[in-house]
Amino acid sequence: MIIKWGPKSLFAKLLAAHMVVIMVTLATIGFLFSYLVDKYFFSAREWELTAQAEQVAELLAAEFQAGNFTEVEKMSETLSVSMDVKVRVMDDQRNEIVTAIPPQGESTESVTLDPDEIDFIMQGDVISKKVYGPAVQHLLVGMPIFKGENGREAENPEVIGGIIVNAPLASLRANAAQISSLVLYSLLFATLVAGFFAFNLAKTISRPLQAMTSAAMDMKSGNFRNRIDINDKGELGQLAATFNQAVEETNKTIHEQKRLQALRQNLVASVSHEFRAPLTSIQGFVDAMLEGFIREEEQEKYLRVILNNTLHLNRLVNDLVDLASIESGYVQLRYEDVDPYTLAEKALDSVYPQAQEKSIKLEYNYEEGLPAIRGDGDRLYQILINLLENAITYTPDEGRIALEAQLSDDKEKVIFTVKDNGQGIPLAEIPYIWERFYKVDKARNRANKGKGLGLAIVRELVHMHNGEVAVKSTPGEGSAFSVIIPIEEKEDEKSPD
Repeated sequence: MIIKWGPKSLFAKLLAAHMVVIMVTLATIGFLFSYLVDKYFFSAREWELTAQAEQVAELLAAEFQAGNFTEVEKMSETLSVSMDVKVRVMDDQRNEIVTAIPPQGESTESVTLDPDEIDFIMQGDVISKKVYGPAVQHLLVGMPIFKGENGREAENPEVIGGIIVNAPLASLRANAAQISSLVLYSLLFATLVAGFFAFNLAKTISRPLQAMTSAAMDMKSGNFRNRIDINDKGELGQLAATFNQAVEETNKTIHEQKRLQALRQNLVASVSHEFRAPLTSIQGFVDAMLEGFIREEEQEKYLRVILNNTLHLNRLVNDLVDLASIESGYVQLRYEDVDPYTLAEKALDSVYPQAQEKSIKLEYNYEEGLPAIRGDGDRLYQILINLLENAITYTPDEGRIALEAQLSDDKEKVIFTVKDNGQGIPLAEIPYIWERFYKVDKARNRANKGKGLGLAIVRELVHMHNGEVAVKSTPGEGSAFSVIIPIEEKEDEKSPD
């Protein structure tokens, strides 16, 4: 069975990756540095030893040519001691004449040049050779000895002998090893320092990602309150900010979906309820007529009840279709200059018959010099009609309703207010009255055949005009519904000419 091992967390993977890169990089640098140091030391020593061999050959040339080998031996020993090298002198027949070893020198009989290499020397060439072994490490330089004063510079130089200079490399190798040790210790220290920074970097990178993982797990369990707090202006900070924004938007979307789901459920329940009562009434009276339970002289009365219920259902369907069209964006406003006085009078004239049925007194109070409103005249008329019909529905017989029109304090809006002296609305229920099918007193509303859609339509139409809605109410004293409509059309709402 093969067991795969490796870091599991992102932090561990980042740290491992950084450490591998650091160690490989530093190891490569250390190897190259050691190699270059080694090469430099040996190249310098080789150059130095070659110069020394050439100097020895020049010093020995005159005595060697004269055949004064005793003097050659003395000079070789002196040079061997002063240069700390082994000097071997050969004649042109490759016979060793002199071997000079420094006092502290080691025996290196086995360390020499091959016959082929000695042939190169006798042909006038210079040769160098490194000898490495478990016990010996030497550098050898072979140099020819030329006849005459000009030596190598003569027109036809003649080789009369050769020298082999042998220098030990142990001390050189020790110096290189010491430098390599210093480099190794430096690299170990650099690894520790780089590891510390790699640890912090990996932690800095992984911390926000771990926080996002934790927040995502909270989101999975339905908790959208967790946010990521990262003080970073780079990509990680942007990522955290984007994540927080996404969580916020997701949270809003979920709440909106829940709200819409609740509205849909409420809509279905409310529509079913609103349709059930008139349909049941229609069905009951029709069955009674068909079965002959209602006398012929009473049928007209019940037929009017059926007609009223049918008209109520028709208005309910029309309002639902109208509200759905507005909310879906299918309704487009036709902007024109609308006179607020004419608009208010037209609305009051339209609801006057309904007010008369309940002996309700209608009043119109307005401010002089109101400017024209830039809006859709039909939709503004619908707004006032819905507010007035709502007031009439919930105002008792012989009550009072007032329609007021005035300019706002900033002179940029016209405010229409419908006041009644009805039963009023409890403060806790005011935020919900603009929702469709919401009714404060459902039993009273059913009796008055309120549809619960008028105020929802008012709010949507006012918002389409970039306006606002407001309501003030005192239970037992009455209510005041206001719509605030801007006088001028916004630039982005203007239709092209």
